Amino acid sequence: MYIRDGSAEAKFDEHSEDDVEYVGSTAEGTPMFFDTASRSVFEGEYDGEETVVDRHGSERELEDRASVGEAIETLGDELGWESLSEFGREHTRDDENGE
Repeated sequence: MYIRDGSAEAKFDEHSEDDVEYVGSTAEGTPMFFDTASRSVFEGEYDGEETVVDRHGSERELEDRASVGEAIETLGDELGWESLSEFGREHTRDDENGE
């Protein structure tokens, strides 16, 4: 899996790459991901210069009825977003449109 502009490859120990979507980068530059299987958001960290790995213990499960867009907005309020991926933008737009 490649993130952002293809400059970094992501390899995860605790998450299946098939189930993971890149959400965006926080104001501090931390890459954030969404695991569709576990319905959780987790942080990544750079291992060297070009590989992002999952940060152990950073998972945040979505509330039972919470949408992905709500989780993204809550994280934005808490951490601030530097940038959102297409996945992140689509889900926040869907929530704004009531979908």
